[in-house]
Parts: sequence; structure tokens; C-alpha cells
Amino acid sequence: MNRAKGIAAVGLIIMGLSAALPALARGEEEKAEEVSLPSTFVTEGATPATEVEGTFTMSKSRTERAYGFGFSSIQYAPVPWFGLKLAIPFAVRDPRDTEPTVAGVGDVSLMVKYAPLLLPARQFALSGGLKLTFPTGSERRELGGEFAVAPFLAAGKVFGPFSLQADAAYSWQLNVPRSVEPEEEGEPRVRPDKAQAVTANLTATYSLLEWLGPILELNSVTRIRGDDELRERVQVYLTPGVSVEPAKGWNLRAGIQLPVTSAKEFDYNLIVILTKGF
Repeated sequence: MNRAKGIAAVGLIIMGLSAALPALARGEEEKAEEVSLPSTFVTEGATPATEVEGTFTMSKSRTERAYGFGFSSIQYAPVPWFGLKLAIPFAVRDPRDTEPTVAGVGDVSLMVKYAPLLLPARQFALSGGLKLTFPTGSERRELGGEFAVAPFLAAGKVFGPFSLQADAAYSWQLNVPRSVEPEEEGEPRVRPDKAQAVTANLTATYSLLEWLGPILELNSVTRIRGDDELRERVQVYLTPGVSVEPAKGWNLRAGIQLPVTSAKEFDYNLIVILTKGF
């Protein structure tokens, strides 16, 4: 019942934002000179923005194939230094064993982003904020179910046609995970630790043409608690890709995330993102 109420509330938020974003964007006065940073894959952008973004992912691991799609960013920035960002994922899990395929909404997140340092003349931005994840996904079907908080920092700098962006975050799970059923009859149920993880990302972009540019990301995840197999093992992924701007205000990018360490959650992850800025 709580999950249903949460999903209904998210639906109302989406409807309100969908109606408000274009109107608010049209009503704004012409913007002053800004820090203009290119779009990324996983790295959190250092500047707040007004945008709607849809994402499709397809990954493969030794245990399953997984597909993800949804709104990775419904974001509104009333001023250049502050923004709110809502993300609503949907997931499909296709296990390689006899388990059935499952699908449904994942954990919805809300982010508050504040950029105290914006230097348009130097094309540099520094921001920070807080991300809240709500347990709207089904924990039993491994689609989510985590209530978590994650403070983060992000920075970006443009060097002519080149740009660098980076972020770092620490995530704490606040709710108690569901107990794991014992493999053999008579054994006690096991309650996993609350998850904690450190993430860090770095993105390099080159503007080959005004509408075209390659992207290279370095992504890392270290699970401090909550996953016995990957606990305290650093996962590093390399994500090459390309960014295209087919029309003014639109950005399409595609890339593939590949593990470079033995600690990994998947063998590869295809990412396709379409963004409309206002």
C-alpha cells in the first residue's frame, strides 16, 4: 500500500513538472552568459539545468540480462545556481536460470543541486547537493526497495574544445533490508547489512564539430556494506561513446560501459540517452 501511494505521488509530480517545465522555460528572461558543459553518461553534471531526459540501458552479466528505461532526469533550475531533479526508472530482469522474467518501476530518486561557484569567464563550475532514493521498486523481485541518502560533489571545466567533469558521492541505505530465505530447511533467515557505497566518475569530452563529439568516461563503485561478493572491492568501468545534437536543444548520446577490473556487476552495459533542454 505504501509503495502504491508512493508511485501515485510520483505520478502527480510528473504531471505537474511536465506541464510546468516548458511554460517556465518560455517565461524566463534571456539568460546571461553561463558555464556551458556538455552532457555525460553516468557523471553528474556540475550545473543545474531545465531539461527532460530519457534513458535506455541493456546489460549482461553471468546471471542475467537486464534492461532499463525511463526518465533519468526531469529537472528544473529556476536560477542558474539551483535545481531539482527527479529520476524515474523502469527495469526488466531476465535471469539466465529457470527464474521468471520480472519487470516494474524501480526506485525513484529526487536530487537537490546547488552550485555556489559558477565562473562563466573561466567556464568552471562547482556544485554539491543531496540525492534521496525512495523504495518504490519491489525488493522481493530485486527491482529496488531501497530508501537511501547520498550527498555528492560535482565539478566541470571547459578548455576550448575539451572539457572535464567529475563527481563523487557516498550513499547510505536508511531502511532495513528484507531477510534472505535460508537455502536449507532449519537454517535461520539472514538479514543483510544496510548498503553503503562510494561512487566516483570522470568524463572527458571533445567537441569535434559543433554538433558532434566523442565522450570517454571512467566510472568507479566501491560497496562498503551490503554485498558480500563485492564488498570493499573497487569496480572500475570505462565508458566510450559519442554525442550528437540533431537539433537545437536536443542531445543524443550512446556508449557502452565495460569493466576493467575483476570486480564487476556486469559484462557490458549499453547506454542510450536522449535529452531535451529548455
